[in-house]
Amino acid sequence: MLTNQKIKAALVELEESEKIQLISEVKDPDFSGQINSVGVERAEKLLKLATCFSVAPISCFYVGAIAVGKSGKLYLGANMEFQGVPLSASLHAEQSAILNAWMHEEREVVALHVSETPCGHCRQFMRELSNLSNLKIHCKGQTFQIEDLLPGAFGENRKKGHGLLDSTITNLESVKTNPHTRSQVAINAAQRSYAPYSQSPEGFVAQCLDGHFFSGRVAESIAFNPSVSGVVVALNQRNLSSSRSVAITACTQAKLATALSSPLAQAKAIIKHISEASVDEVQMEVRSS
Repeated sequence: MLTNQKIKAALVELEESEKIQLISEVKDPDFSGQINSVGVERAEKLLKLATCFSVAPISCFYVGAIAVGKSGKLYLGANMEFQGVPLSASLHAEQSAILNAWMHEEREVVALHVSETPCGHCRQFMRELSNLSNLKIHCKGQTFQIEDLLPGAFGENRKKGHGLLDSTITNLESVKTNPHTRSQVAINAAQRSYAPYSQSPEGFVAQCLDGHFFSGRVAESIAFNPSVSGVVVALNQRNLSSSRSVAITACTQAKLATALSSPLAQAKAIIKHISEASVDEVQMEVRSS
């Protein structure tokens, strides 16, 4: 439970007025992991708050991150582990913050503050950002660029307009006519997928007992293994929100009918261990022009 006392303890380096504003923001029923009450210059001071959102029942290693958008907005990130499924389903804090910015329609992340040194997995994932050469990574009082952390990197740099945060929309529709609301939400999420390597967009939506919907879409890495599935992106958004402890009541997975891989088995396995909700599937196709 993210109590006021726990939040206050995490914000010990901030002024009292800033603490009051942040507590009010984080405890708002519509909080979604985006910080508006504190300026960019205070981003590093929010790392302890971000770490409060970490879910690490396996490693007990809690990591927080703050992504700074070109818009000037701040986005929380925290690592997240899932019991009962392979460790490869885990989400790292750097990924969490970047994906949180993505799901808020941020087109560019200019800085990333992390409480622990980024691992190779995250360094490779960050290479999907089209503004990589301008990204500043701050950790434990030091500032790095990706070339410092990942020399001789695998893969080409992404061109502007073709990266994780700024790629174009794929027009998709249900194979069957008149999909129900939750299916359409999943399809809508899939349209903003970042899937340049498999060409297989997918979307996921989890509906909670309080009525909130949390959607996610695939974010691929050229190295494949650092890729993040739609279900994990959706659960990241739920975890960084005011509904993080609210029960999930229904889920829908949207996948391309012609895809060579399927996210459904992983989605069902992850949801099975955190909820009694079933996972429906809706198949999509590219909308003809």
